[in-house]
Amino acid sequence: VSFDGMLMPAPVTSVSDPQGAIAHAIDHPIGSPTISEIAHEGTRVSIICDDISRPTPVSTILPILLERLHHSGVRKADIQIIMALGSHRYMTKDEIRTRVGEKVYAEYSVINSEFRNPEKLAHVGTTEDGVDIVITRDVMDSDIRIGIGNIVPHPVMGWSGGGKILFPGVTGEHTVAQFHMLGGLSDERLVGLEENPVRTRMESWVPVIGLHFIVNTVLDAQFRIVRVVAGDYVKAHRAGVETAKTVMCCPMKRKADVIVVSSFPADEDFWQSGKGFCNAEGGLRNGSSTMILVSPNIEGMGPHSEYGSCFGRDDASDLLRRLYNGEDIPGDPLALAVGTSMSKMRRRCRLVVVSDGVTREEIESCGIMYYPVCDLQKAIDETLELYDAPVVVSVSHGGEFLL
Repeated sequence: VSFDGMLMPAPVTSVSDPQGAIAHAIDHPIGSPTISEIAHEGTRVSIICDDISRPTPVSTILPILLERLHHSGVRKADIQIIMALGSHRYMTKDEIRTRVGEKVYAEYSVINSEFRNPEKLAHVGTTEDGVDIVITRDVMDSDIRIGIGNIVPHPVMGWSGGGKILFPGVTGEHTVAQFHMLGGLSDERLVGLEENPVRTRMESWVPVIGLHFIVNTVLDAQFRIVRVVAGDYVKAHRAGVETAKTVMCCPMKRKADVIVVSSFPADEDFWQSGKGFCNAEGGLRNGSSTMILVSPNIEGMGPHSEYGSCFGRDDASDLLRRLYNGEDIPGDPLALAVGTSMSKMRRRCRLVVVSDGVTREEIESCGIMYYPVCDLQKAIDETLELYDAPVVVSVSHGGEFLL
């Protein structure tokens, strides 16, 4: 066995004054007017923030952004803050309070976005390529929309951040499923590609809703701010991605036969922790290589109960294509879309999950191997027995670290 070590994010210099870095980015936007130029007295503002599954320092950003809005004449009563859940569960009041900060929670309207409830969703238009855009109704009760997010590798969009705060952040189930279907149907590895067909299409949809300003962070392994970018949802985002690549992309000495990858910090559930597989796959030697994902999966399999069975289907791609072409396929379309991507990966390499947060039955329904945490060494030993002189690496921050 040749162990090539633990791969970790490279040491980088974080900013010495986080509040100052945020203020400077907001006051010097990339590719867009300033806050004072787009907001004034009477302007109604929706601030859309990512949820607790992301490490974005929302409670640090919001006071600075709100001060700029008030300086421009915007009243508290004309500002609402929306937690962009995508298809994740609702955040509790305590989670929202922690996310935005006690003072902001007490003084502003703060709500969860909506995903399925038709009474809280609105059809706002149709894209040039025929996709109906359905969005949380409250988002549209404003004149401008500002997105707050963080930039990390993403399995479908290439990188998080930018316009992703709208799609899937605050859109309805059908609209969210549309771009995940594109990811599921693609045979290209999309993670880490900022210019990929799914992101390009998503960004072409953004004007239907309107995203007037973003504030995105790039964080180091300790969640300290390395850079803040603000402004246009494409131009500012791409500037942030260039920095993120230096923080989150890791060159390898050679490809590995076995990669043991932690899901950290995407530990919430198996819907999230699978990002560890997506981010590490590029480091595998060939189709007989193995990834062993170690994750707590604190909330189990996640918000989509059919995800595991879709993951385990060999005909998932065929079902997804039929659904995309308009055929009525019963079940959760989003679970099928993401499950199709993972089903393809399962057939490209050997996958193993080590976790106490999910059951053997749940993981074996995905068509992959399962071990409890107490048998981590057994999982590694039994995997090594499959190879002659294997090259092995481990990855500490697999949920955000790209090989």
